Amino acid sequence: MENAVNNRIKNDCLGNESDKEYNNTLNDQTMYIVRHKLEQFQAIILKDIQKNVNDFVDEVMQELRQQQMQSQEFSNFAQHQQKTGIWTNRQMGTTATAATTNTSKGNTTVDHKNKEQHTQETINNVGNSIRHLPDKIFTMRESYLTALLKIQYVLLVWLLQHVFVFGIYYACHWWASWREILQAQSFAGKLWSCTCLALYALSQFSFLIIACFLNFKLDLPFASGVVLQLESIRLLMKMHAFVRTTIPRVLHGKAKTDDELVQHSIAFPPFSCYLYFLFAPTLVYRDFYPRSSRIRWKFALTHLMEVVAIAFLYSYIYECYIVPNFSDFGKHSFNISFITVKLFASLMPFTMLLLTGFYMILHAWHNFTAELLRFGDRMFYKDWWTASNYDTYYRKWNVIVHDWLYEYIYKDFYLYIFNGSKLLSSLVVFWISALFHDIPLCFSLHLFFPAICIFMGLLGVFLVFITRLAPKNFGNFALWFSLIVGNGILMVAYCTEYYARFNCPKLIENWSDHLLPHMLYCYHNNNNNNNTI
Repeated sequence: MENAVNNRIKNDCLGNESDKEYNNTLNDQTMYIVRHKLEQFQAIILKDIQKNVNDFVDEVMQELRQQQMQSQEFSNFAQHQQKTGIWTNRQMGTTATAATTNTSKGNTTVDHKNKEQHTQETINNVGNSIRHLPDKIFTMRESYLTALLKIQYVLLVWLLQHVFVFGIYYACHWWASWREILQAQSFAGKLWSCTCLALYALSQFSFLIIACFLNFKLDLPFASGVVLQLESIRLLMKMHAFVRTTIPRVLHGKAKTDDELVQHSIAFPPFSCYLYFLFAPTLVYRDFYPRSSRIRWKFALTHLMEVVAIAFLYSYIYECYIVPNFSDFGKHSFNISFITVKLFASLMPFTMLLLTGFYMILHAWHNFTAELLRFGDRMFYKDWWTASNYDTYYRKWNVIVHDWLYEYIYKDFYLYIFNGSKLLSSLVVFWISALFHDIPLCFSLHLFFPAICIFMGLLGVFLVFITRLAPKNFGNFALWFSLIVGNGILMVAYCTEYYARFNCPKLIENWSDHLLPHMLYCYHNNNNNNNTI
């Protein structure tokens, strides 16, 4: 009996302990479920908060980018706008009336007091709950693009440049006239010719340097700076073509035409021929060119609209690809993988810039000007896209510039300087072409970064000889691949260097600091900061 009681008591104790363990297990499971639900709820709340914060940060960063772009690239424009509020379209009643009154001095005045009284009576009749709306104001101000691009400065410089270009014609005419008076073979005649030659070389060098200096002095935006530099180089090539073609005619009495050399006593070419040549889409001077019978206005306007459309496409690519990808370069740490990601993300837009730039300038714009001038020879380019080596590509890409380089650089060095050496003459052509491709970008971006000189002057020469050995089909593939990747590398290099100068400026202590890339300084500076942390 006693044993049975003990066993029962023992079983009851074990049952109580089992119930307690069961209850504890149930409580643990309940707490786990509640904790899991709370963690899920917390994750959802944090995700929503993070999304809202990210959206807010993106909006703020977009506004900061726009303000930064204005302050960096259009600093004078932004400061003028902030100080004067000149592009404010509406102001409240009293201010609007005052502004209109101030800007209409000397013109017919309006009874503003009656207008204000009428407005106030209307407001009182409607009720105090309606706030007063601003009024349109009129004031002295330029159009937005005029102030943004500084078109008036570029136009003024362009007109002054043409005055100089016209002066070259009359200077050559003056040289030819005095040469006959002084007798060409006399000491005075030779001294006169040598002096004029030295002055001509100095004037050409000064013409280019002044254009580059004005880019800095006027603080021109990139688009206006590129237009000024390209136009300066075009006029420089035009002047040299005219002088280089006309001077031998005066010296030898020979007029070069496309059919033959006609030996006769010729007069100095008339100014009308020189004027037509300045605007014709060619860089090789002739007195006469093939001319079409009429102007096809529909054809001309179509190509002009294509130029305008591609200009808007350039603006879109700049705003949507270049600024978001590169404007913060130098603010954060970066390495080779960072640059590689930027490169592959930019291959498509930069390839579009290359191809549309070719179409806009070499096809649409040149056909537009050729049609207006009835210029008959429209072979501005050839089928460069089928080239299997870089030698053929360089000949076909831009026939206008290639003809100038061949006619006035290659032939002169081949005949008179290197005594028949094709290799040395070709190298000089490459280096001169590379230099004048780099000048517009460097001076328009206000930086020293001769990447195009290195690519074209060194790597470009190397590719000419290498691709000659490649089979035709593989050579065309290699050409396109290298064009896409090489153009992408160049554009990424210029974009990163441009924004690095704003985001991580370095202390300029001597002249050599201007020659060192800022992106290297950003790289070392970020690495030092990371090591310090």
